[in-house]
Formats: sequence, C-alpha cells, structure tokens
Amino acid sequence: MAETKILNVLLAPKGQLSGHGQLRESMSERRTRMGDDYPMWYLNSTLVQQFKVSEIEGMEAVIAEDKSTIAWLSLRFGGERFTKSFDPEELWEKANVLPEPAEKIDISFKE
Repeated sequence: MAETKILNVLLAPKGQLSGHGQLRESMSERRTRMGDDYPMWYLNSTLVQQFKVSEIEGMEAVIAEDKSTIAWLSLRFGGERFTKSFDPEELWEKANVLPEPAEKIDISFKE
C-alpha cells in the first residue's frame, strides 16, 4: 500500500481559484523559486472527484504540504481550507500540471 500524508487543501467552485490565471502564475513562480518538486498540486473538477476531495460536482482544489501556502491562497482567492490524507506519489503522477491559462481577452480599442 502507498504511503499517505496529511496535506492542506483549499477547495472552491470551479473557476474561483483558476479562472483569471493568477493561480497558474502563482504556482509557476513558486516552482521557479523553490524547484519543480515543490509539493503543491492543482486538482481540476475531475481530479477533485477522483481523489474524493469533495462530493460536490464542479469544484477545484489546491493541495500543498505547507499550511501557510494554503492560508495565503485562501486569503487571495477565498475557498474552504481543511486537511486530508493523500498519497503524494499519486498526486505527482496525476495532478502535476498547472491550471489552464486564462482566456485571452481582446482589450484593444475599435473605432
């Protein structure tokens, strides 16, 4: 059986965390500064269901070892914080991708 570890979770409705691209940017910066092996993962709504983080459909989550990382993200984006047991190896295998980039919006002036 794989080893599990109690990790910190931030759960929110889909788009609340990742909708504007700021979570993607934050995770990318953190990995650049602290290494690609920094223990922080993004779960889209499919992975939230697969990892049994929530029974509510249409939710997304961020999971991290560092409690202060989740606290900071919670202040920035909102959402519900809690802890849950996960297999970090499975997270690395299935949830080691950044959130999708934000949709590009045309802000040019048209005459």
